[in-house]
Amino acid sequence: MTRLHKFQEQEVLQHGLSDDAPQKAHDLLLLWNKLAQSGQIPTRKEFTPENLAPWLQDISIYEYHPQKDDFQILLEGENIVALTGEDWRGAFAREVDCHFSTSLHAALSAARSTGAPQIHELQIFQKEWCSGVRLLLPVLRQIEGQKDVCQIFLAIFPIRDLMS
Repeated sequence: MTRLHKFQEQEVLQHGLSDDAPQKAHDLLLLWNKLAQSGQIPTRKEFTPENLAPWLQDISIYEYHPQKDDFQILLEGENIVALTGEDWRGAFAREVDCHFSTSLHAALSAARSTGAPQIHELQIFQKEWCSGVRLLLPVLRQIEGQKDVCQIFLAIFPIRDLMS
């Protein structure tokens, strides 16, 4: 049980990306900020696969379900699956939290409620020797005649191998 709590302590909220964060993380955050001009959350019409081409394999998409007050994983990026060795597609954030004793749901909720990116340095849950930077980027999916749906684009970029 102690080991699980160790992981939760490794999700450290950052106020910005550090200089040693991977360039891909800096570039993705820059794109989100560029599309979020005037304080508006970017929409899926702006956050397109074409705009996201350099990061598609690094992104998972979580969609908010108000009736469950939870976020369902719609897509798992190939690099995230390779990094973690797991594919949680279809699961909900609270299931991930229960399995790893993490605070993913709370972090996703913060991104949804503030409309601002959340940046965490974290230990990769499945690999004690590897850490990374996690970006949580809120995006609105607009469907004509329906209420906008909040999606959170989660990206993880490894930053160092603690064994080296």
